[in-house]
Amino acid sequence: MRRSLLLLLGMGWVLMAGCDRLFAPSHLTLSGMLELTEHAVGARVPGRLASVFIEEGQDVTRGQVIAQLDRFDQAQRDADRMTQLFQQGGATQQAVEQAGLALEDQRIVSPVDGVVLTKVHEAGEVVAAGGPVAVIGDRAQMWVRVYVPEGLVNRVRVGQPATIRLDGLVHSLSGRVSVVAPKAEFTPRNVQTPEERVTQTFAVKVRLDHPEPWLRPGVAADVTLDLRGAS
Repeated sequence: MRRSLLLLLGMGWVLMAGCDRLFAPSHLTLSGMLELTEHAVGARVPGRLASVFIEEGQDVTRGQVIAQLDRFDQAQRDADRMTQLFQQGGATQQAVEQAGLALEDQRIVSPVDGVVLTKVHEAGEVVAAGGPVAVIGDRAQMWVRVYVPEGLVNRVRVGQPATIRLDGLVHSLSGRVSVVAPKAEFTPRNVQTPEERVTQTFAVKVRLDHPEPWLRPGVAADVTLDLRGAS
């Protein structure tokens, strides 16, 4: 009798495990918004902005000058003078390099190919060292943040493939999980229903494999994660 009972219990556990595998979802679709990596760009030294060469929404390239401080012209003359002195034997290579660095400090350049998301200051305003003059979005680093329920997060891995569908696009885009948050949080208030907002979730970033240059942040996106083979 006891042996039969143990056998029945064992069969029950096997059936329950099989049911769990049978009804476990093979795919998980979640909603988010398309975002991109942002760079707050500023001057290395304090000063007054003499010129700002960009506007919001403008495309920029890496190394492009987006603004100059009011001491740029003086720094340019100092650098030219130091170069001439060096050629005549009246200055050292170190002095030339220091003059060049002082000149670079008077210019603000874009660190990436991207788009101007925010123009923080205008010409004539005083800026602090390191204070942002503009925020540049990196078009090569686009991603969607979604929130995975705690019961399924163990089936999500970095590098896991994903399919991304954006509003207004007929075709889908490919991506991969790049970040899985190390701890749970409550779903943000602007996501899903009031009941789901109090659910414990894990933030997951899905990076686009080949972001198109015409994509714009803020577009609604549906992300489908392939859970097959994950456990």
